[in-house]
Amino acid sequence: MKITKTPYFSYKIGELPIGCKFCVKGEKLVLFITGICNRNCFYCPLSEQKKNKDVIFANEWETSEKDFKTIIKEAKLCNSKGAGITGGDPLLVINRTVNAIKKLKKTFGKRFHIHIYTSLNNVNYDKLKKLKNAGLDEIRVHPDLNDDRYWTRIGLLNKFNWDVGVEIPAVPGYEKQTKKLLDYVNDKVQFVNLNELEMSDTNVTNLSKFGFKPKNSISYGAKGSEESALKLMKYILNKKYEFNVHYCTCRLKDAVQLKQRIKRRAKNVALKFDKLTKEGTLIRGVIYLPELYPSFSYRKKLKKLTKIEKIKLVKKLDNAKILLGKLGIASAIDEVKMRLLANPVLLNNKKNILKKNKLIPAKVEEYPTHDATEVEINPL
Repeated sequence: MKITKTPYFSYKIGELPIGCKFCVKGEKLVLFITGICNRNCFYCPLSEQKKNKDVIFANEWETSEKDFKTIIKEAKLCNSKGAGITGGDPLLVINRTVNAIKKLKKTFGKRFHIHIYTSLNNVNYDKLKKLKNAGLDEIRVHPDLNDDRYWTRIGLLNKFNWDVGVEIPAVPGYEKQTKKLLDYVNDKVQFVNLNELEMSDTNVTNLSKFGFKPKNSISYGAKGSEESALKLMKYILNKKYEFNVHYCTCRLKDAVQLKQRIKRRAKNVALKFDKLTKEGTLIRGVIYLPELYPSFSYRKKLKKLTKIEKIKLVKKLDNAKILLGKLGIASAIDEVKMRLLANPVLLNNKKNILKKNKLIPAKVEEYPTHDATEVEINPL
């Protein structure tokens, strides 16, 4: 047993957990089942859109409990071979979580690997039994390093036949508390995941109060987190603990996991006139209506549109599509962002006519995700 560097910008002792093996290939659907949580971790990186809100996201696609078809559709668009269910705490909406596991297994089969992240605070035998009966394959718990009252509940996890692991951030200055946890779980888990401490828009102020800083100008990983993780891994080796260990970096999540996932999705959503980049983004021509050209409040405007307003906008887009057809330009209406998609070269050739008709042509590079986050917008 030794510490080895993976091809995914991470470090491991032994084997990666099965859930991670799918993740690093971009093969896992990220099912955010709720933002509700009864813990208050000072390092929680959840966005304002999700934190402490009972919302559901299938990757970047916001949906609802009544619209499970969207979750299935997103999994298919990404050619997902499994799902990671996260939150918030999925056990606080146990029936919703169980229902999701059952439907995913029914749709994609028993080999569709599902793992879950949860807190020990809400673990009990009945909830675990429901998860197991639904078909859960792997459970990852996040113990409180400052409060060991619930640590004994890890024993309950081993009453069921699934993979059991602990997943926590590598927090600089918390090595003593973490070692205490590692000593406790030695014979109770198959793996321990140490995540690089993440500095996000929502936790940066709080983390700064505790003296944490980004490790450099281009990373959202906290300074000292990797060094802390490697020290803990050496401790595990010295103790000759037999569980597998994976130190997961912020770079892995962005440069590997997300990149591979969006590449898989891009192949399924790219239109015939889109150009697929090596990074998995799409370069495409876009026609914007003047009232919905991307600005600071663009996404808020889209979210606040009423059904009547959407009908009126689609009618305008239909008229614009007819105009493009007369100009010999094939196009498609994007009702999510209320715009037309077309060949950027052809739009550039006819840009003057389009502008005279109060349309705004542009060349756009964006992610192939449901929210289609823009990388760059260049008006023609």
